[in-house]
Amino acid sequence: MRLSRRLLHRLLLVGLALSLQVCGGGGKSTPADPGPVPAPTPTPTPEPVADPPLSASCAKLGPGVPDGEARCTTEAPDFRGQLQEAIEIVKTEHPEIFDGNNVRNAGAYIVELIRVMDRRDLCAAFDGEEIGVKANDSYSEHYDVLTSRSQVRNAFYIGTCYPAVFPLPQPPLPPPPASCPLPSSREVACGREEHGRYYWDVEDSIDELYAERPGLFDFNDWAPGQGHPRLTNPKAYHDAMVDKLVSKGYCAKFDGEEIQVKLKNEVSEHYDVNYQDAFVRRGEGIYRGSCYPAAF
Repeated sequence: MRLSRRLLHRLLLVGLALSLQVCGGGGKSTPADPGPVPAPTPTPTPEPVADPPLSASCAKLGPGVPDGEARCTTEAPDFRGQLQEAIEIVKTEHPEIFDGNNVRNAGAYIVELIRVMDRRDLCAAFDGEEIGVKANDSYSEHYDVLTSRSQVRNAFYIGTCYPAVFPLPQPPLPPPPASCPLPSSREVACGREEHGRYYWDVEDSIDELYAERPGLFDFNDWAPGQGHPRLTNPKAYHDAMVDKLVSKGYCAKFDGEEIQVKLKNEVSEHYDVNYQDAFVRRGEGIYRGSCYPAAF
C-alpha cells in the first residue's frame, strides 16, 4: 500500500522532532557528573581454618591434672591389649615407617598410634617419653612403645594415675607466617628420618642466593674445614632463605636456630643452614629432623 503525501509528511516531522530531542536541540550537551568513583574494596584474605584435632576422642574429654596432684600406681592394665593391637595395625598400614623392628620415623610412628587408638574411641597422647591412654578423665594408663635405639617396644605398661594426668592445657598457637595459607600447628612427636624430603629444595635455595644475592656472603672468608663462606648479615640470609622457599610453594619460617619448612600440616622438616651463626652450612647434615604434625 502506498503512503499518501500527507501521511509521509507527518512521519518526517515526527522523526525530525525526535532527533532534536536526542541531540538537545542541536546545542552542545554536557555529560552529567557521575560523582566521585568509589575506591574498590579489597578482597579480604581468608583466615586459615584450624585443622581438626589429632584425636577427636581426646577433644571430647577434659584436661588432665599435674603429676603432683595425681595418685599413680601399678595394677592390671585395661588398655594394653588395644595398644598392642594398634602397634600391629600401624606396622601393616604404614610399612614405610619400619625397617624390620627398627622405627625409621619415630614421629610418624607415635602419631599413627594415636590415630589408631582414636578409631577405637580411646584418647592417647605422647609426652615425649610415654604414650598415655584414657577412656575418661578418672584415670590414665601409661606405656613405653619405643626403645632408646628406636626399635618397637611391645606396649610396655608403666603405671596408672588417678585422675588422668593428660592432656595438660597448652598455650594458644601463634598465628601462621603471613605468607603461609595453612593454619598453625603443634607437633606431637619428632625424630630424624633417613633423608629430608625437602633437602634438595633447601640446597638449591642456597645456590640461588649465591648467584642472586652475593652481598649476603664474604667469598674471601671461609669456615675452617667447612668450605663455605662467611655470612655478612645472618638475619638477612635467613630471611632470604625463607623467601626463597616460599617462592617454591612452601610455608617456611626461621625459629632463631633452624629453618622450618612444610607443605601441609602433616609434617614439618627442620634445617640448620648456618655454622656457628657466622658461616653457611651445607650438605646432608643441614637436615635436623621431622615433626608430626608440623611444628608451626
